[in-house]
Amino acid sequence: MTLPNTESRKTRRILLWIYGAAFVYFVLKLLYYAFFIGGTPDEGSHIGYLIELTKAPALIPDFASMPMYRTAEQAGGQALFIPVAGSVNYLGHPSPYYLFLTLFDAVTLQADGSALVLVARLRAVNILLVSAGVILAFRLGYRRLREKSPVVHALFALAVVTLPELGYVASGVSNDNLAFLALVLFFTGLIRYDEDRTDLKTYLLIGIGFLLGCFSKLTMAMILIVMLVTVLGMGVIRNRNLKLIANRHFLITLPCYLLFLAYEIVIYRRYGGFQPTIQALAPDFYRTTVFYVAPENRVPMSFFSYLVRFAGGIGHGWSSVYSDPDSAVTNAMHNGVAGIIYWIPVAGAAVAAFLQLIRKQKADRYTIPVILAFLGTLAYHLYSGWSGFLKSGYPGGAQARYYLPLIVPFALVFCERIPPLFRTKKAKTAGTVLAILLVILWLAGDAPRMLVTLGFSPV
Repeated sequence: MTLPNTESRKTRRILLWIYGAAFVYFVLKLLYYAFFIGGTPDEGSHIGYLIELTKAPALIPDFASMPMYRTAEQAGGQALFIPVAGSVNYLGHPSPYYLFLTLFDAVTLQADGSALVLVARLRAVNILLVSAGVILAFRLGYRRLREKSPVVHALFALAVVTLPELGYVASGVSNDNLAFLALVLFFTGLIRYDEDRTDLKTYLLIGIGFLLGCFSKLTMAMILIVMLVTVLGMGVIRNRNLKLIANRHFLITLPCYLLFLAYEIVIYRRYGGFQPTIQALAPDFYRTTVFYVAPENRVPMSFFSYLVRFAGGIGHGWSSVYSDPDSAVTNAMHNGVAGIIYWIPVAGAAVAAFLQLIRKQKADRYTIPVILAFLGTLAYHLYSGWSGFLKSGYPGGAQARYYLPLIVPFALVFCERIPPLFRTKKAKTAGTVLAILLVILWLAGDAPRMLVTLGFSPV
């Protein structure tokens, strides 16, 4: 972007300060979570997976032989992990994320089967993964919103970094963090495609983002697949040809899609599903876990009641911080009804997609795919969660953190669609005040309130 005059240079400095301040805030929050709070969702299970791949690196590990671990002691940023006899790790995720973590020598295997783990090092690596994604997202916002007021740029930046659960998950060991970076790469390529920059770089961003996302977790794979299918369908309808995939750039990146397909074929043939489940791996152990409720202890629930519970879980997880239900962090960061403010970018993107569907003017190439991917994956999780509840009595499964990476396209669409209504001085002042108020509310429901609630002390 060329900014030749003094006013443009001044605006650029303001934008750099906005994005820089938002990034510093985000990183400081992550450091606070990582080194003073901890306890992010499933962190122990992810580290257990890593320990097993440190022992025997494999693209497709023997999932049935991977035990759970308990933490015996923790000090100085490291912890001793001891295998639990007779247990099986319930994570059946693809292995590349964990193979990547083995590169950082954070696990020291002990003669008795336990492992000394540098947890602080692993958390730092995850912080770098998500921070890289945030920088790429900010670069995207800086360029796409260049015609907008600096206040709109602030809305975009803060919409991303104040989403409470995003920062909390990013501070721990979780494959959700690779999924975040992958989604940003994929979406950057999709934006380039919308700008008719259909060169090799665009196809590489989409292909690499797709591969990394699918190899992070299957939820992200579903999101990306729905987006790809929608983009292809829209392209065929609009151009009445298959030029989108009938070109040399797509053929160069075709291995990105074939690798994941080959992986899933092997997994399906070996385990009878697209992801190994603890029910199939260890039925006896499964019936001793919280994921199974004995028939005599099950609480009857109608589909409507389950739907309300599911929606509440998604709503809470998106607008608050969720860890163990009884943990200090969960209690401190429960935003309740006030958390609806974090759904504003989602609602804005959904309205934009709906208007593009009902209007006859040409739609962009990313808003509808993003919303359909979100709603389609959410519908599948509702279906699978309800089906699982009927079989096992376990009412869980409503995890909003699976969708956290979508905050980047949600926020961008929301900010792009803010109309230039501020033509008079009064309207401009009112719009600026409302935007600043929204930013303040986002900040108030995020880390600062947690700092005050917990008294700046470790949990």
